[in-house]
Amino acid sequence: MLSYFIFKILNWDGIHTCIITCFIVALPTMGEMISKLTLRISGALVGGALGILSIIFVMPHLTNIAAFLVLIFAGSLLAAWVKSGDERIAYAGFQIGLAFFLSDLKGYGPTSDMTTARDRIIGILLGNFITYAVFTSFWPSSAYDKIRDKVSAALKALRAQFNATSVDAELRQAAAVQGALAQAERMIEFASVEPIHLRANMDELATYQAITSQISCLTEDGLIPARRPAASAQLASLDKVVS
Repeated sequence: MLSYFIFKILNWDGIHTCIITCFIVALPTMGEMISKLTLRISGALVGGALGILSIIFVMPHLTNIAAFLVLIFAGSLLAAWVKSGDERIAYAGFQIGLAFFLSDLKGYGPTSDMTTARDRIIGILLGNFITYAVFTSFWPSSAYDKIRDKVSAALKALRAQFNATSVDAELRQAAAVQGALAQAERMIEFASVEPIHLRANMDELATYQAITSQISCLTEDGLIPARRPAASAQLASLDKVVS
């Protein structure tokens, strides 16, 4: 509502992205929100910069539709390459492509108007600022509070792997361990990027990081019969630490 109010007061149609940004980056925890917020800002800045630079330096030299399509292909290729990468940066690729298209395309053809890119970036920055201010002031939910449950789920899956009665079941449980472990590690990463006043109370964050590393090693050791007894003993000690 605050973003919509500012948008209507300013009467600036180009910054409508401030409202969209509030919906997109509003996630359950501060860490998730900051991560999404960073990707949205960086993607919009890169895409907008590419669009503006192409308008200034490339567009004046284009003489036909084929050359313009090559330009669009180059921008799309970069955005798609980032989008198809690791999930930690994939959303930035989407933003690069969207900002680039909004900058260089208008209607059914090219445009030399650079205000679209400028307004979009301003709107995104405004929306990010509003969301960050509201969530850090009124609803500072930390990702750290969810780490214990994620680590416990990984330990539970690891225990099921050790108790499997067949090779196929063991491999399925090992895959489940990797999935649960990835979620725990991602939540630890989210907690690590949260504001200082939230990280001040994360006394066991380093412990959780060490536990996830041990779980990864125990998953491999559990697949080797000779190492399984020692791995089971380590699993029992990890259960005591987390519980």
